[in-house]
Amino acid sequence: MPRPPDYGIIFNWDGSPHGSSEVPQSTETFLEKVYAPLEGTQVGAHFWTIGEHHAHWHSDGLEMVGEVHGRTYEDTARYVAMENIRHMVERGDDPQEAIISRGHDLGLHVYASVRMNDNHFHGAQVKGLRNLHDSALTRTRIEHPEWLLGDQTTEWMELSWNMEVPEVREHRFAFIEELCRRYDWDGVELDWQRHAFHLPMDEAYRLRYVITDLQRAVRRLTAELGESRGRPFYLATRVAPTPEVSRQVGYDTEAWIDERLVDLLIPAGGYGTDHSIDVRSYVEMCHGSDTLVYPGLDVWLATI
Repeated sequence: MPRPPDYGIIFNWDGSPHGSSEVPQSTETFLEKVYAPLEGTQVGAHFWTIGEHHAHWHSDGLEMVGEVHGRTYEDTARYVAMENIRHMVERGDDPQEAIISRGHDLGLHVYASVRMNDNHFHGAQVKGLRNLHDSALTRTRIEHPEWLLGDQTTEWMELSWNMEVPEVREHRFAFIEELCRRYDWDGVELDWQRHAFHLPMDEAYRLRYVITDLQRAVRRLTAELGESRGRPFYLATRVAPTPEVSRQVGYDTEAWIDERLVDLLIPAGGYGTDHSIDVRSYVEMCHGSDTLVYPGLDVWLATI
């Protein structure tokens, strides 16, 4: 696998443009909102956050966005974002294809960014899971509480997947595989930092090999796709701000670099981890390898 090009700046969109227009949002309006901040800038790659829980396309095996509660939403924001996706797909448009095509027209590489264990359930507990009305849920999560971390992690993150469970890793890989095979991405980002709770709290370092196993599986997939397409399919990975915290939560970054399981290493902040990014240590760790380091700048802007 050749080294990725010099992107200068990578811009990660969290998917919010889906919720930035009234329903139904036209594809052209959607693309304007996605690319207006990027066109004519120093950005060389666009990472589009595809989420973690649902398919944003017609899928034979994955649950589609909005399905879990029969397209009944708990607030206006969820309604707008999810119904704009549904309307787009139902009229025959595909937001992923549109984003890739427009990005390529602008000379950008476009990656799918997958949140490996996104938890926006606002501290919901396993004991209340079946009565929880939250459009971020899937039937799979509701039906398999034994696949969740529960009381083995911080109380706020009880509904996060437990990557120690083989079925969870298979479930996450199935999502990534379908997403990568379906579209002409230039690569995929595994965002382990949103959120960084994947293993029982007291066992994460010992169990780090299970996350590495999933990282290996995705690398095999990207290598296969690159060979079949005749051009690289890159693998980016978002990890904790410091090597120490990465080890603590179960990321064996040294092994990933040694085994060439990552092309772009992105140390970045995230909920519950140190926000002081140790760029020097990661650069030294990658010295002599083909892995490039792109430190993440996590910004939250609040208006008063």
